[in-house]
Amino acid sequence: MNRRIFLNGSVRFRLTAVATIVVAFVLVLSSFAVVNIQRKQLTDSLDFSLTQRADTIEAALDGTTTPNLFNSDGEDGAVQVVAEDGRVFASTSNLANRTIANPILSGDDERIWTTRNLGLRDPAYRVISRVINATQGTAVLHVVSTLADIDESVRSLTTSLAVAMPMVLALLAALMWWLIGRTLHPVETIRKSVAAITTSDLNERVEVPDRDDEISKLGATMNEMLDRLAASSQRQRNFVADAAHELRTPLTRIRTEIEVDLAQRQTADPFATHRVVLEETTALQQLIDDLLLLARSDARQLVQPKGVIDLDDVVLKEVKQQRTNSTRVTIDAQQVSGAAVVADADQMTRVVRNLLSNAIRHAASTVVVSLTETEHSIELSVSDDGPGVPLSDRDRIFERFTRLDEARHQNDGGSGLGLAIVKDIVEHHNGTVSCSSNHPTGARIAVTIPHASRR
Repeated sequence: MNRRIFLNGSVRFRLTAVATIVVAFVLVLSSFAVVNIQRKQLTDSLDFSLTQRADTIEAALDGTTTPNLFNSDGEDGAVQVVAEDGRVFASTSNLANRTIANPILSGDDERIWTTRNLGLRDPAYRVISRVINATQGTAVLHVVSTLADIDESVRSLTTSLAVAMPMVLALLAALMWWLIGRTLHPVETIRKSVAAITTSDLNERVEVPDRDDEISKLGATMNEMLDRLAASSQRQRNFVADAAHELRTPLTRIRTEIEVDLAQRQTADPFATHRVVLEETTALQQLIDDLLLLARSDARQLVQPKGVIDLDDVVLKEVKQQRTNSTRVTIDAQQVSGAAVVADADQMTRVVRNLLSNAIRHAASTVVVSLTETEHSIELSVSDDGPGVPLSDRDRIFERFTRLDEARHQNDGGSGLGLAIVKDIVEHHNGTVSCSSNHPTGARIAVTIPHASRR
């Protein structure tokens, strides 16, 4: 079988071919064994008959060598008594002009052997040669029987097997082809269903066979994969739509400021316009940085944490920076204690900054930061005394572009990405983030990261 044809063939074809070849090999070996077993059994039976006949003839001779005692079977058998010096004492008529060579080896009294040199009708004969005591002295008794019946029986069996084997193999190949095709039919149905599903419509699902086998598990796995693809596609569409909206907002404000100045050149205030454009550009740059970080997170390209850092130094540095930037609220960092973690310093700085910015944005007057170390983990929490987070929204606030107060966040610069970035970075560091709220006195967001000695 051509190797390329075999490798490029369908699974159905390859399985059928392999099964047929394996069975053919087994049948050939089995047939060879059966033929040899039959030949051995028939030969053993013939040897037993020859031994009995030799016993009878030896007893009947009783010191004589009269040929009439041999009862020749014509060409099917023969008897001959040969002296040690090669003289023929007696022989059946079919061996009258022939002498059977003495096959007895030194020390042997009897031997059963096969010869093809007797010159009789049949090509092969079975011979038992036995040392006996005759009137003329020690001689060798040869009792001969043809192997034609055994050869014919073996030949008939071989012919029957040679005719039956191709038929059996053909029937087996047809049965395997049908059975494998029937087994793989659900797989082909699943393949066609998946092939018909396009990226524009991921709501279709494959039909799962109602049975507990590998094919039904394959169908269930395909549906689970389609569910994940549909969810991922929806998230991507939402992300693109939200990103486009967020990018359009500052660009629209920049354009509006410039168009107003161009339309009213006499009364335009370039300094005020520059200030607004700078603020919007800064917000736009921050938004782009957030989008790029999330894109790297989705592509699993965030920097892997390698070294140990003092998280308390990162927290206190950011607290100092936020105190400088915002004097509206008080930031209490008295509960910050020493803590070491295996983390990327830049990413953890981003986490602390986003948590503080979120808390300051919602706080009425005070933000409390705490950093504690336990035997197994480190917990960073940021609390505010703002309106808190409703129970139904505590998980949703970590989703991208989530705003619980849409109008207020658009005005104060919130894009709805800060906590989503916190969640991605923390999970990248094998940590967790959660929100607890005791509304209406505020919300508390806690980040838990494994201790440096536990990683």
